[in-house]
Amino acid sequence: MYGLVRAADHGWDDTTALLCLGGAVPLGAAWVTVDRRSAEPLVPPHVLAERRRAGGFLGLVTLAAVLTSFLFLMVQYLDAALGLGPLGTGLAILPFGLSLLVTTQLLDRFLAGLGHRPRAVTGLAVALLAVLWLTRLHEDSGYATGMLGPTTLLGIGVGLALVPLNLTILATTRPEDSGVTAGILQAALTVGGTLGLALLLVPYNRAGGEPGTAVPAAFDWSAGIAGLSLLTVAACWYLPGRAPRE
Repeated sequence: MYGLVRAADHGWDDTTALLCLGGAVPLGAAWVTVDRRSAEPLVPPHVLAERRRAGGFLGLVTLAAVLTSFLFLMVQYLDAALGLGPLGTGLAILPFGLSLLVTTQLLDRFLAGLGHRPRAVTGLAVALLAVLWLTRLHEDSGYATGMLGPTTLLGIGVGLALVPLNLTILATTRPEDSGVTAGILQAALTVGGTLGLALLLVPYNRAGGEPGTAVPAAFDWSAGIAGLSLLTVAACWYLPGRAPRE
């Protein structure tokens, strides 16, 4: 992650960035090797091997990347580009939180009969549409016409996807693995958010760091991550294979 942030600031030919990114590869390989040989591995391989559970983890990682970067980018745009200030920026983001709350507490209950997989995939598709909408921002975009709609829509999409993704992961886990699975779940959210933000700093800084132009450029990459999230989860859950039908 530091390598990505360093590359965003200093370019991809920066020696420190390349050393950090390159060093992460053997360190990651060493961790996997040691963990596999351990009598009590930190991440038991079978926890990640089941397709539905693996799809859920990947969905959470990529969704967290989209969500964390959205909050960062929106704050930059609302405060610096629109000049709303701290209080105005917080109130402007409020519709996202309200739509997320309403969706998880009310709307999700009405859709419970659809099953976890259709709800999660629908939510990821809605989130993708919201981020694609945000790519249309420009320097002259106003809040009501350019941001209120996609902000609210993203809250609905995240609310639809988040609960089914969590439930699918936990429901497919053996009781003796529930603790480590819950730990991996929380780690996926944290790592996904941090990694997504580090990655999106690359197009943000490449566009000059001015929120009016840099934020839409970063949302282009965020839309790619949202699309990857949708395709990955759908492939793990719906393509023919070992994953049983609901």
